[in-house]
Amino acid sequence: MQKSREVETASSLVRHVEESISDGSRAVILHVVLFDPKKCALAVVDNLDGSETLGSAMKKRGALAGVNGGYFHPDHTPLGLEISDALMVHPIERARLLSGFLAVHNGWGVLWRATEFAQSRQNLPRHALQSGPFFIDRGKAVVGLESTRSASRTIVLAGVDNGIRALLVSEPVTLAEMAQILAGIPVAPGVKIGRALNLDGGSSTGMWVKAEPEPFYLREGKDVRNYLAVVPR
Repeated sequence: MQKSREVETASSLVRHVEESISDGSRAVILHVVLFDPKKCALAVVDNLDGSETLGSAMKKRGALAGVNGGYFHPDHTPLGLEISDALMVHPIERARLLSGFLAVHNGWGVLWRATEFAQSRQNLPRHALQSGPFFIDRGKAVVGLESTRSASRTIVLAGVDNGIRALLVSEPVTLAEMAQILAGIPVAPGVKIGRALNLDGGSSTGMWVKAEPEPFYLREGKDVRNYLAVVPR
């Protein structure tokens, strides 16, 4: 069973939809922010010293919405590639879960597999994050994902053209459960999901959406290294 409700935002450029997904035994709440890439751009916001919360960073950037970004090491160093405002903050790393790249050229965000990203790098993107795993690839659920550990999830959703159209945060589910939810239910109204990439989750998960009189804010549980913002073009 699926129930949806529209949550008011401060701008018509973004939509915020709350989804309740139930299998009869439990319900999982998802929050989805949808945007038109012709009117909105994506940006990676670095949080070098950990002094900025998601909320303060989004306000400073003039964002319409945002979520927490990629993984990071215990010393707060990014885990994998991070490029923010054309600055190479951290290079690519090889790790089992880091199977995907979010890349932003001229505000347009896309999701790449590692081999695709390597082929596309004639010009470095202005913004980029390395993360993973993929939940959806070529419109189908990725198989073999971990199925025992539940955690909150932060996800980037791309359409069948591979252009990023939405950000999503979820209440705790396993990786395998999240893939099945995304493959089986239209969680992003008007968007047929071609790819879905996992960002950092668990206590890092957070979402901020500009609204009046107060923003919608699912606050992250700890200081994180970077954020992903939706900003007006």
